[in-house]
Amino acid sequence: MTQQSYPPLVLEPEQYAALTQLATQQHQTISEVAVEIVSLGLEALRQRGERGDRQSQRALESLNAIRKQIQEKHGIYPGDLVAEVRAEREEQILGIGHRA
Repeated sequence: MTQQSYPPLVLEPEQYAALTQLATQQHQTISEVAVEIVSLGLEALRQRGERGDRQSQRALESLNAIRKQIQEKHGIYPGDLVAEVRAEREEQILGIGHRA
């Protein structure tokens, strides 16, 4: 590996000890081992993110299929459910206030 200048890296004492041990075992500098480990870690995170994206996509597809089944079985509610529930709740609140 060519001689390069790396920015400082803040490590926990046990991380530094582990890097030192790996560097000694592999006859490399601590910086070389750190660069390799960071590269491997970043690749693992990227792959995990891709798996998560695929899992989310499958979940959305499953929910869409369930929604379609419900729609075919029961149809689409023609009203505005949120507005209706809100109006009903307002009537309950106002009705309680007028009873006094």
